Amino acid sequence: MIQVALCPSEIRRISETDLTETTAVVFDVLRATSSMITGLASGVQSIIPVGTLEEARALKAQDPGVLLAGERGGLPPKGFDLGNSPEEFQQAKGRTVVMTTTNGTVAIESVKSARQVLIGALLNIDSLANYLFTHHPENLLLICAGTGEEFSLEDAIATGALVARLSGDEGLSDAAMIVRSLSEQVGEDFYEWLRHTQNGTNLRKIGKDADIRWCAQFSVLDIVGQLEEGKIIRSTD
Repeated sequence: MIQVALCPSEIRRISETDLTETTAVVFDVLRATSSMITGLASGVQSIIPVGTLEEARALKAQDPGVLLAGERGGLPPKGFDLGNSPEEFQQAKGRTVVMTTTNGTVAIESVKSARQVLIGALLNIDSLANYLFTHHPENLLLICAGTGEEFSLEDAIATGALVARLSGDEGLSDAAMIVRSLSEQVGEDFYEWLRHTQNGTNLRKIGKDADIRWCAQFSVLDIVGQLEEGKIIRSTD
């Protein structure tokens, strides 16, 4: 069965259910999970996702060698080493990054009780699909991290692209069928769609159009990220 959580309220509801037999894939296309995948592909050792600024700073105090990364309102919080741009994560090779964002890391934290948590982006759709074909999870939950408390179109587009590669009509929830249809409508014009989303518009206002262009690339990174003992690492399976 493939299910899709379309917004934060659904994520919270699902997080209260038993996920021990579920594989979850979290999407925050603009930009958290795209930055994570880019970082891992560039040699970042691991990424520790946390929900709050306080948690991030506490981990930095315990281990000054880690880098703090993330955003509030799209911009790096005061005192952080990195923001939430994929380009910045490309420069963190060999480092451990503690990361907190408005939605993406919160979504990951919400489903950490799942049997497995994978990191999704447009950048690695084919790699995710191949991984899931190989491992055949009985229950698959695709998480759209959202924007604040709202639905995010870019996350739905990415989840739909993954659904389209995994299944026919059988075994799909209504939400999974909706996002697959959306992906088919979008076709390959990801940048034009992403730039006009709420997140895309906000990012362009703060001069981050290059981030949108990067995140809109389709299946250019052959990598799967997974959460293991609280750290996101590159899967070796």
